[in-house]
Amino acid sequence: MAVKKSKKDGSGIQQAAGLIRYFDEESEDAWHFTKGQVYAACILLSTVIYLANHGVLSWFFGIF
Repeated sequence: MAVKKSKKDGSGIQQAAGLIRYFDEESEDAWHFTKGQVYAACILLSTVIYLANHGVLSWFFGIF
């Protein structure tokens, strides 16, 4: 028994292409981060976590 393919089977590629075009466009309202900002945020977050794990932050806030 042969199975016939419907014409809707080929439409997945066209839908995917439309989504790629939609998500490929950049919005002017979107936030833009430089590499330096990302590196600075990672270093700052890592430092805060390190200091919190070693009790420095609780000691510091205990002074006030």
